[in-house]
Amino acid sequence: MKQAQVIRVSQETYAEMSENYGGYCTHCGDEAAGVEPDAREYVCESCGERAVYGIEELLISGLLQFTNDDGED
Repeated sequence: MKQAQVIRVSQETYAEMSENYGGYCTHCGDEAAGVEPDAREYVCESCGERAVYGIEELLISGLLQFTNDDGED
């Protein structure tokens, strides 16, 4: 089983995605729209894997890391 990819976003992006029902695929890293904040293992439209998680679920699961607004860690 492939290890899930950690998603890195700014706090501004997190807030925007939280407000707009966004998430990410932990397999390919693509952004997903229209997912519940607590979504788990939704099918990714890009790669077909069941690896899309809502932005809050990513945070709770430890799969989300914040970067500085300038893209630095």
